[in-house]
Amino acid sequence: MRVLQVALPLPLPPMSYLPPLGGEGQEALGRRVAVPWRGEVRVGVVVGEGGRPSHALRHALAYLDGAPYLRPEEVLFLEEASRYLFAPLGQVLADFLPPSPELRHRVRLYPGADPKVLPKGLEALTAWQEARGFDPRLLDPLREAGVLEEEVAFKEGRRVLLPLKEAHPDPTLDRVLQALRSMGQAESQAALARAAGVGVGRVRRLLEEGYVGYGEPLASPPPGEPVEPLPLPERPERLNGGRFLERVRLLAGLVAEGDHLVLFPEVSLLERFLRHFPRARPYHGGLPPKEREALFRAPRGLVFATYGGLLLPFTPRSLVVVEEGSESYKLPSGSRAFVPPLAEMRARLLGVPLTYLSLVPAVEVLERPGLTFPVPRPRLLLVDLRRERGHPLTGRALALLKQVEEKGRQAVVLSPRLGYSALLLCADCGYRPNCPDCALPLRYHKEAKALLCHQCGHREPPPPLCPRCGSTLLEPRGPGLEWIQEELKRRLALPVYRYTKEEKDDLGPLLAGKPGVVVGTTALLRGPTLPELALVLLPYADGFLYEADFRAAERYHRLLWALTELRPGRRPLLALQTYTPDHPAHLALLEGSVEAFPWAEKALREALAYPPRVRMVKLEVAHRLEERALEAAFALREALKGVAGEEEVLGPAPAPIPRVKGQHVFHLLLKGSTERLAELLSRLDRRRFRLDPDPHRFVGLLED
Repeated sequence: MRVLQVALPLPLPPMSYLPPLGGEGQEALGRRVAVPWRGEVRVGVVVGEGGRPSHALRHALAYLDGAPYLRPEEVLFLEEASRYLFAPLGQVLADFLPPSPELRHRVRLYPGADPKVLPKGLEALTAWQEARGFDPRLLDPLREAGVLEEEVAFKEGRRVLLPLKEAHPDPTLDRVLQALRSMGQAESQAALARAAGVGVGRVRRLLEEGYVGYGEPLASPPPGEPVEPLPLPERPERLNGGRFLERVRLLAGLVAEGDHLVLFPEVSLLERFLRHFPRARPYHGGLPPKEREALFRAPRGLVFATYGGLLLPFTPRSLVVVEEGSESYKLPSGSRAFVPPLAEMRARLLGVPLTYLSLVPAVEVLERPGLTFPVPRPRLLLVDLRRERGHPLTGRALALLKQVEEKGRQAVVLSPRLGYSALLLCADCGYRPNCPDCALPLRYHKEAKALLCHQCGHREPPPPLCPRCGSTLLEPRGPGLEWIQEELKRRLALPVYRYTKEEKDDLGPLLAGKPGVVVGTTALLRGPTLPELALVLLPYADGFLYEADFRAAERYHRLLWALTELRPGRRPLLALQTYTPDHPAHLALLEGSVEAFPWAEKALREALAYPPRVRMVKLEVAHRLEERALEAAFALREALKGVAGEEEVLGPAPAPIPRVKGQHVFHLLLKGSTERLAELLSRLDRRRFRLDPDPHRFVGLLED
């Protein structure tokens, strides 16, 4: 008897099930299947067969797809990604598989079974009933006893004919298939037959052979402004620099014909590119579930996707990763994958070329052969806070803002933090209110009249007097967005707007060309383009630079170049108030080189044996008692004693924020190749820590 290996979208390895009753001889690999799991019904994917049959194994309830949902190529990718991420296959599946449609689940007592076996409250099961109306804990014993008959299927909405394969060996049938591919979808078999000029029987044959199938209707492509493709004599592995529209043209040249998959770090950038590619089909988590399901069932053509597109069951001609260094490619939970290495794995397994396309190359891809196009030299002004006076805005910054006001133009002022100030400080005794659950000062929010912790959400009113010495001199320190906005309103006659992830003012007047100033966070990078933008000001640029991880400088460098493109086609003045005007990231902008800083950063990491020279994983332990957390961290180090070399283990050490949400947090870093890291991790009890492969942040307490 066959045994199916079913991956559930849970942090578990594949589970063993017997095939559904009546489905013993059917093809199983890649098909979605409904299985009983802890008293309920779950949807999983068959990722293999094997194992010893046993009476203890339970039957899967039903296959949910007439044909495989995933091909062997996608199953292989899931297995390889699982090994690369040191994560259960089920967790990788949960990260990349789109949500399944709602199930229709009916149950009844098997005909001929004695109704007396039904417990109290289930007497109605002598006839078909919707399973939703019954307690799963009562149904499961009947299921285990083999007296419960079940029907499980996806609920269907409107269905249309979609192409499932690229070509048919029979020329006549291939003509019908190609007609459907050009149409995208057909309302019925008769509609496709009329369009192809054949009888319905030929369409029915394509349906029976699996070349076409029924699926959800596809959304109409959005209107676009096509650009002239910029062809290249050879396909490079990376493309950098240039203006934004030049990179759009380069992408158009790369994907001019056939099927291609283009990955983006976030939806806002995807939609920005999508305006220039009318034939592209978007695929991301913001789409309606039915639309995502329809595209997943029949992927083809040019697909613009976020990370989930890596599992789309088709073989494109090429794969393009846009802005491969963006931190938005890092999944905040689940397997915590960083997507670009998985894209490289996917391209290698499919045997298709991969190209990285970005303004600034990531350190990890620098050595790949490619092309770097010249960039307009940024207009950069460095205001040295060691010499200039004025807080939070120096005299030079205010003079620039006054020029914007006099000329009726627009400005963006970027703040590294929300709230009014980073903390309150007693001028007499140095007391500052701290979060009771985190090793952080409470942020002062003047408008809300509150002290807030931005890590755990703790909230309390600001004290009228210093709790330690009774002084009235509690002063805000470290200007935040509210403080800067207040200062701008006091100094300028221009209207001042706010733009953050949480709060977005109506920028309609600015988009119409009227003058004004927007103060906000990096959410502005994903906002609308201001047509009269003349100045981009960072009152405290170092606030974006000094973060507790080795990637902070690279991230800051990428941010500065992104700010130069806030108004494509023009060069707004970028003014940075900074204590480090001679930082290499600033010098790279003055030089007008997008590669100079990444190469210097790569040399530094090579010397330290940091990524990309080796891989790195972060092990995180936390406990409410500091001594228990420290003990657990040293236990991990002790378990690697005699196995790992000194250069392969860093720590344990307190996290940059050593206490978060009442938990004391310690980190241990392991360095090495994927194979070596797998060997080291095999020596450890995975229940004792949380793992972050290829970490990009080191603050602490990984999200779940």
